[in-house]
Amino acid sequence: MNKLVMRFLTTIEGKYFTLSVDDIKADDKGPTITEAEVNALMDLVIAKNIFLSTSGDLTGKKDAKIVTTDTNTIKVA
Repeated sequence: MNKLVMRFLTTIEGKYFTLSVDDIKADDKGPTITEAEVNALMDLVIAKNIFLSTSGDLTGKKDAKIVTTDTNTIKVA
């Protein structure tokens, strides 16, 4: 599973807002989302200001990362 985790700056200094998107687009080689797409998404989230945060309004981009998780099933008797 691939997840996009984005952190935003807020109006309260030193506080951040985190937004995660599960199951981002991927192919056999891994995630296919581009830096440009992530930046555009983060800019849109900031511009639309639709998320209520206890840390205030979202004011900028802090960072973003893709988290990849592998699952291995273990047979139990």
